[in-house]
Amino acid sequence: MEREFLEELKGILKLPNFDEIKSVLCVQPHPDDADVAVGATIAKLTDSGVKVTYITVTDGSLGTQKKGMTREKLRDIRRKEQEEAAKVLGVHDLIWLDFLDGGDYTVEEVRKEVISYIRKLKPDLVLTVDPFLPYETHPDHRKCGLASSEAVLFYRFPLIEDVEPESLDFQVQGIAYFFTSSPNLLYCVDGYMERKFEAIAKHKSQFDEVSLKMLRWYFERKSRILGEKIGCEFAEPFKVLNAGMIHSFPEACEV
Repeated sequence: MEREFLEELKGILKLPNFDEIKSVLCVQPHPDDADVAVGATIAKLTDSGVKVTYITVTDGSLGTQKKGMTREKLRDIRRKEQEEAAKVLGVHDLIWLDFLDGGDYTVEEVRKEVISYIRKLKPDLVLTVDPFLPYETHPDHRKCGLASSEAVLFYRFPLIEDVEPESLDFQVQGIAYFFTSSPNLLYCVDGYMERKFEAIAKHKSQFDEVSLKMLRWYFERKSRILGEKIGCEFAEPFKVLNAGMIHSFPEACEV
């Protein structure tokens, strides 16, 4: 009975279909997050004609243990690395919000920026990190995921930033979370895993040869396991929700 109820809900509140969308706004905390988590999916989408835009929330200036490195130098290095990785995956545009990596900026500040870009770009789908991931301790990830979720909820309210209602006459179908522990979509990425690893390898400031081998082992094994569940060789996991499921919807964790 409960399963039938959930299936009826999913039918009424249709989940976004990756094979039908035309544009994606991907909001990531740092340069490399989307490439690492779902680079194969990004490559598949762009190859199929989907316009993918990255918003990177922070400047990436904290992610090093190298002595003598400065925030300014690392920021510039990571920006160039993301630009090169984006070329590999076919990402159309890169937007940089440049909040301080690990800084004390707020969810509300990020939400305001994401709302403005949703209104400008009118994406079918917003893709971001799952802020509800158990044991997620990185504040940039939590703030990025929450701000993006709130932006999907609030972008159509004209009294936020006082815009004309007519300019909001479009519909974001929903939100898809990566780095999630509760996926409800396994997306087949056969033929795209090498592009993912090629993109990850562009982030040389973050990954040496040892860590690249570990990432390859982890994602190849995990993607094979997930792929077996849907009858393909490789799959990447997402928690996908209709825009109507991210407010006062207790069944969101079950659909």
